[in-house]
Amino acid sequence: MTTSDREILTRQIRDALDIADVIGSYVTLRRAGAGYKALCPFHEEKTPSFTVHPGRQTFKCFGCGAGGDVFTFIQLKEKVDFVEARRMLADRAGISIERESGGTGGGPGKRELLAAQAWAAELFARHLAGPEGKDARAYVARRELTAECAGSFGLGLALDRYDALLEAARKARFSEELLLAAGLVKRSGRGTLYDTFRNRLMFPIRDVTGRIVAFGGRALGEDPAKYLNTPATVLFDKSSHLFGIDRAKHAAAKVGRIIVVEGYTDCMMAHQHGFTETVATLGTAMTDAHAGLLKRFTDRVILLFDSDEAGQKAADRAVSVALTSGLDVSLARVPEGKDPCDFLPAAGPEAFESLLKAAIGAIEFKWQHVANAYGAGPTGPSRRRAIEAYLQELADWVGQGVVDPIQKGFVVNQVSKLLSVPAEQVSRYLRGLEKRSRHVPARGLQPGPAVAVRRVGAAQHALRQIMEVLLNAPEEYPKVAASFDPNGLEDELLVRIGQALRTALEGGGPLRLDEFIGRFENAEAARIVTDLQAAGERYEDPGAVLLGAIECLERCAGAREAMALADRIRQQRAAAGGGTFAGEDEQLIALARRARQSHFAPARVRRQIWQTPPER
Repeated sequence: MTTSDREILTRQIRDALDIADVIGSYVTLRRAGAGYKALCPFHEEKTPSFTVHPGRQTFKCFGCGAGGDVFTFIQLKEKVDFVEARRMLADRAGISIERESGGTGGGPGKRELLAAQAWAAELFARHLAGPEGKDARAYVARRELTAECAGSFGLGLALDRYDALLEAARKARFSEELLLAAGLVKRSGRGTLYDTFRNRLMFPIRDVTGRIVAFGGRALGEDPAKYLNTPATVLFDKSSHLFGIDRAKHAAAKVGRIIVVEGYTDCMMAHQHGFTETVATLGTAMTDAHAGLLKRFTDRVILLFDSDEAGQKAADRAVSVALTSGLDVSLARVPEGKDPCDFLPAAGPEAFESLLKAAIGAIEFKWQHVANAYGAGPTGPSRRRAIEAYLQELADWVGQGVVDPIQKGFVVNQVSKLLSVPAEQVSRYLRGLEKRSRHVPARGLQPGPAVAVRRVGAAQHALRQIMEVLLNAPEEYPKVAASFDPNGLEDELLVRIGQALRTALEGGGPLRLDEFIGRFENAEAARIVTDLQAAGERYEDPGAVLLGAIECLERCAGAREAMALADRIRQQRAAAGGGTFAGEDEQLIALARRARQSHFAPARVRRQIWQTPPER
């Protein structure tokens, strides 16, 4: 799909929907003048500060700052990117998006793959509900999962035949190419096709929006591979998906946490007992992609892995990944020999909640794990080696910003108590280790640019004022066309917004705020644009604001020229050994002419010319 085709289709989707109708399906809107007000869906509040403007097809919250068009709202509410928000709104509008190919080979597109997965889920569900599903239903009952829970998660059955799905798919006119691309069938060494899943209880795996993208299959016979997942496809990679995330994301917003377990049935049992904020990994160690997915919905994660050695090793890996992603991680343990699917029916939800409340922090867990690995006792060389290894890992986290400076003091005190080592000694040791680890990125982190806090200058403020006015009164652009240069802005995203605004206004056509926001396909850009528009809307005399901004920019430009001239004079004097130089009089006259301007500071310039500048 070309850029122009994409823009046309996006405009069709936007024009087919009313933002008030879309947002009204999520929150209760109340009429307020020409628009609507509501309690913000993005933060807790008692007094409505969230507004919807049907005329502009935009929304804005004056409490948390969220704002944008209908695409931005879906991005923020559903925690998806622009492409996914666009697809969801296209479905709502009844508009078909052209096939988006999953690769460069021209194979089946995502829509076709999704259709195949949805069809397979229905087939598996029919098998489970039919006479062939008797043994599989008995297994589900033995795990004490209710029929209602099994149905809500879409459990199914892959028959104990090599071609059960393949035969049904051919009758449904699915191509072999599509079935292979979806991972539903495989090709043998002899070239024949066979079902990927056979004699397995099937668990549909959904993405964050609830679409079935893959399956996990639990063996019902003697297959040595107890669990089997769909192979990697255009839709699915087990290292970046979590079972149950489509449900847990909503609960996480209410309870402020996500529980991560190891198995499908563990996750389902937790949901069955009311812990709907639970997700499960897909038979793989937690990855940076998993942590990034979790962080979209919460900062607090409780890991609940099995108590055996394999479970604790998985927990240790998960802690490192989660911490380096900036998550607040703690670990809970079920009693030895049990998993959550066994524990919950026997002990009940109150005992499970107590188990979660007793979760230990990541700092303490890491020490326990390291101490066990080194066989560390209360004293001796093994304890010293364990402490050094443990503090080295902490230093890596601190040095890469995983533990921020505010938390560092708390961590030092906590470690001091854990290790029975004076806090000052721990702090000193960490500082030494940090120096060595500072240039080695922790897993999952990429070194970023230093953040500088600086005062917004007069020119920056003037440029913002011009944008604030133009977003509300684009007809005023000719007055500032010669003065408005967005490249003078210091913020990179503001520069992009300013450039796009200038380009749009130079074209001479009308400026639709929702379409302008849509150009960026970025929620942060949408927030900035709506901030600027809201600020400009409050100006009583936009023309006067523009004139003041233009005058300010001219004064700032004059000051920069004077300072540059003063620099040249000083450099030329230094080159002349402190004496006069040819053309000095003319340059001083020009400088004096600048210095007589009211905005100019002669003393500052004289100091810069006649005093020796500090070494840099």
